[in-house]
Amino acid sequence: MVKIKRQKVRFRRRKPEGAHRPSNLNVKSLVWFLIALLFVGGIGAGLVSLKYLFLESGYFLVKSVDVKLRDAAGSERSLSLAEIEGDKIVGSNIFSIDLNEFRDKVEKAHTEFKDVVVKRVLPGRLMIEAEMREPIAQIRSDRYYFVDAEGVLLPDVKNFPDPDLPVIFGIGINLAKVKPYNFTSLEREGVDKALSIITGIRNIESLKELKIKSVDVTDSGNLSFFLERSNVEIKIGNSDFNKRLMVLETLLEQVISDIDNFKYIDLRFEDPIIGPK
Repeated sequence: MVKIKRQKVRFRRRKPEGAHRPSNLNVKSLVWFLIALLFVGGIGAGLVSLKYLFLESGYFLVKSVDVKLRDAAGSERSLSLAEIEGDKIVGSNIFSIDLNEFRDKVEKAHTEFKDVVVKRVLPGRLMIEAEMREPIAQIRSDRYYFVDAEGVLLPDVKNFPDPDLPVIFGIGINLAKVKPYNFTSLEREGVDKALSIITGIRNIESLKELKIKSVDVTDSGNLSFFLERSNVEIKIGNSDFNKRLMVLETLLEQVISDIDNFKYIDLRFEDPIIGPK
């Protein structure tokens, strides 16, 4: 006979559906979500506050536009600006000003400035640093207009010629009516060639001492000029100015004592020609 061992059978109670306990992972996720939400909210509130501080409050309004100018001798002087081309700068928000655009306006309104740099000096100051252009000649038009070595017209205008600057004749335009950037290519070429002759003479020591009195560009193919200490017309053509000026330097060393007996000196050919009076 086989005996059957009795075993106790235990029944587990079945948990009702939906009665799962939340895991630790879900709690942590919720905590991190709340922290991130607070962090993002803090950043947003901070950005709003910064926007108000920088753009809408009066703390960063421009209170002055200061200009520091250097001349060719290295000395400095200062001045202040309130507006450029009719645009009022003082009272504007310093961060709303495009520095590159503002620099272009300064250069256009003040042609006597070059190498212009504009900086923000917080909380409310704009600083302009620039060099002053130096006039090296004057163009004869309805009046006398100063021009620098780069051919930029300067704002100084005189009714009578400046005795210390050579005069450029033959620019067929009324500078009182036409902006300098509206020069025709022929007029611009005439100004540039005249300035090339003037700077070339200034770079030759012996000619620099004689000083150039005027340059005539009426005939674009045959430029001529006069030296201050004589009434001799020097014909130089329209090219090879430096080479021809070196020839003039050598020639004047030989004939300078008789120069008042000459009517003209023609440098356009390989051998210079002297025309007697």
